[in-house]
Amino acid sequence: MAINWDILKTQYRQANRATQLDSLALNLTRIQLLARSGTDEPVAQHLVRESQFFIEWAVPSIDLETDVTFATELVDLQRLLSRWKLSWSELWASESKRQEIAMLAQQWCDRLRRVA
Repeated sequence: MAINWDILKTQYRQANRATQLDSLALNLTRIQLLARSGTDEPVAQHLVRESQFFIEWAVPSIDLETDVTFATELVDLQRLLSRWKLSWSELWASESKRQEIAMLAQQWCDRLRRVA
């Protein structure tokens, strides 16, 4: 089943910030679990892309006057996800790189849950 990104975007943008961050954190938890086990590579890869969309969709609602630190953190996470996406096959093929993905995904999940 194909994902209708427009519907997902509409639903995501209608949610409050805490719900948006919970969705992003949940994706990172899923990435962490899949990376640790080395299973379901296509699902993990999809979750990386979906997480990039979640960040992209959250940015317009951020007040840069009051939330510049939060916005900067999201940019940092977006960069990390982009690096993963660009080197995905190489990263996933390496046990040590997958474990690094798992560790970083967990760290980011923890950071997001503190902010939410």
